[in-house]
Amino acid sequence: MWKYWFVVLLVSTSCIFNLPYDAFAQTKMYTIPTPNIFFTNVHVDANPVPDKPFTVYADVQSQSVNWSDLIVYMTPPAGISVVSPIVSSLTFTSQGNTMRASWTMLTSDTGSYHLIITAHSNFPLDTETFDVTVNVGSPHSIVLDGISLPGNIFPNDDFVASIKLKNSATVADTNILAQISVPAGLQLLDDVTQSVSSLDPGKEVVLKWRLKAENAGSYTIAFSYSSTNAGSNSASSAVNVGIKPIATGALLSLVTHSTTLRPNSINPIVVDVQNNGIQDIHNLQLVSASGGGYVSTNTPLWMGDLGKNEKKTLTLQIDTSNETLPLQIPIVVKYDSDGNSYAETYQTGLQLENHPDFKINTVMVSPPLSYAGDTADKIDVQIFNAGMEANDVYATLNLPAGLSPAWGGATSVYFGKINTFQTATASFYVNVNSEIASGNYPLSLLVKTGDQQTPMDVNFIVAPKAQFQLISEDDSQLYPGAADVPFKIVIKNIGTIAAQTLTTKLLAGNSVPGVKSDSITSVGNMEDIGTVLPGQTFVTTFMVNLDPAFMAGDKSTTVELDWSQNSTGMSNAFVGTVIVPYHVAYGPNYLMYYNAIPWTYVVILIALAVGLALFVRMRKKKMKMIELESLQLDRNYQSNLLKSEIGKEDVSAEKRNEKTGRSKPVAQDFYINAEKERER
Repeated sequence: MWKYWFVVLLVSTSCIFNLPYDAFAQTKMYTIPTPNIFFTNVHVDANPVPDKPFTVYADVQSQSVNWSDLIVYMTPPAGISVVSPIVSSLTFTSQGNTMRASWTMLTSDTGSYHLIITAHSNFPLDTETFDVTVNVGSPHSIVLDGISLPGNIFPNDDFVASIKLKNSATVADTNILAQISVPAGLQLLDDVTQSVSSLDPGKEVVLKWRLKAENAGSYTIAFSYSSTNAGSNSASSAVNVGIKPIATGALLSLVTHSTTLRPNSINPIVVDVQNNGIQDIHNLQLVSASGGGYVSTNTPLWMGDLGKNEKKTLTLQIDTSNETLPLQIPIVVKYDSDGNSYAETYQTGLQLENHPDFKINTVMVSPPLSYAGDTADKIDVQIFNAGMEANDVYATLNLPAGLSPAWGGATSVYFGKINTFQTATASFYVNVNSEIASGNYPLSLLVKTGDQQTPMDVNFIVAPKAQFQLISEDDSQLYPGAADVPFKIVIKNIGTIAAQTLTTKLLAGNSVPGVKSDSITSVGNMEDIGTVLPGQTFVTTFMVNLDPAFMAGDKSTTVELDWSQNSTGMSNAFVGTVIVPYHVAYGPNYLMYYNAIPWTYVVILIALAVGLALFVRMRKKKMKMIELESLQLDRNYQSNLLKSEIGKEDVSAEKRNEKTGRSKPVAQDFYINAEKERER
């Protein structure tokens, strides 16, 4: 019955799901044990003095969820008594909560005392200690406010040397003692020691000594001073004694302005050069200013003529090569006066600013290059004090977004005391967020001592790293039971640096059973890619086997990428992963499936359904045609019959008409009546 054959072509379009991928970078540099208990802050009262109670407290934090029996106790040295309980039992309410243990102490003598604070917990078992140094009698309670030495001194002249001391503390100080040290060439006419019984807060006192100049030359006079609260300190200054007024005709005085010094750098030092003699000076030049760790970089300096009592100011550029520097610098001068030429060396005292002056010497990061995803990168900041001695020094590192402290938010370091020209190192450990962009991240370091706060900038650089993104995957040949079929994956390096010695591994042991490889059987397939430039797309193809019992449907697997950068060698220094979604069909791709039914069967069923519908339609059409043909035959038969009847009627009608005289044909009337009857 079929007259038509047809072919139905069905095209199936599969959807590719580009799911978000995760990239994890792991840098295995070294392992640093993470404590359960750590100290977040240890504080000592500012300016502790003898016979007055002072407080030490420690803030302790734990990272454990379930723990108990935490105790914190103090181990004081000889000379300090603890007037509060030595052992503190702390109870934490939640993980990361911070509690404080506090002790009140008392000592009768000035000095530096070493304390040990111990924190111990039983569940989990952990013991951590913190060492702190307490300086009783702050050096800032009695400070040097000036040294006075006259000019125009000649042999056999008497003169007065004096110092001014100030009590900068908030409590009165007692037993202020000052001593003078006079070198050969000068004679002391007073007692070595000058004393003051007490000095109220904010008050000053001037202590004087009479001296006599014996020989011409430049001499350094040293002063030492101490008090009950402040301990001891010292300072020095130079005085110049002329040879003979007539012989030399000149007497130079070299005085430096207050300055700060940084080691291993060029430091400007301003010097006032004055002619205190009775003759003019000609052709004056500073030949050099080197020695004791100092090297002048802009000498010789030409000054020319210097008249009587005339003063000129110049700036020396001094290179400091040592971390520990003396407070004097030798300056060599040459000049002509009264027809004679002279060459002299002056031990010139350096006047430091009357407060601590902190500078950053160096910043070192370990490992040398930091990348996104790094953990516990170490930042060592070397802090140099170019000013007065500082006590109770804290350094706090403020981290920008993307960087975080490696353990418990610890971003502060306690130094205790930093002496003049001393370098101290602050160490911090930071984690780098895996999503952070490469670039320079300025960190803010705040150094605090007493009321003085010194902000400094620390640069931290996050190096660029290759990053990978899934572009597409070809899973068209994956179905249960498939053997040695390709699984093709397209990946792009979206980072800003090339990936070297790149290899890819298909981590499909759980999601694609039966995967085997001669080179890495425990993980899956592995492929060597080589170098992939920034913005470059590459294809990695894995030959896989699927178990016949494997369930069809949408799945996902992981591709591991191992690579190196900056010619770090053949060993892979970086590891990342890309999530790859894929689809497992119900059978071979040439069949194509719809809800687990091969498309071939679906096509046959659809074709049968369509063919049946067409057959029914054509059958109905043919039956209708047969009916119409039958109806036409019937009409023809009736028409012929009608004609025969009409013929008979016509004959009889004509006869009747002839009798009646009518001319209308009878056949016409009969035909019209027959048509009306058929319509009814």
